[in-house]
Amino acid sequence: MSLSQSDIQKLASLSRLKLSDEELAQFTKEIDSILGYVEQIKEVSEGGGANVKKPSDILHRNILREDVDDRELIASGEKLISAAPESQDGLVKVKKILN
Repeated sequence: MSLSQSDIQKLASLSRLKLSDEELAQFTKEIDSILGYVEQIKEVSEGGGANVKKPSDILHRNILREDVDDRELIASGEKLISAAPESQDGLVKVKKILN
């Protein structure tokens, strides 16, 4: 999908924007590039690419960190709360900063 300069001018008019000739040319080029990228994304999400795996073929796994035993996190949280100057109901109590 490609937009012409007259399409961009119409969009600018509807948005109540005044564009110079240079801005019109720049926005036409940039929006055309963005729409081309959106078309690529649509093609991949619809499974149109030759080497693209379908979402059902991709294994979902956590690649950011290994899973850890939550009991270690709970213990460290309790240490934090006990070290805080004030705590209430298992939470660190802090000064109010917003009205």
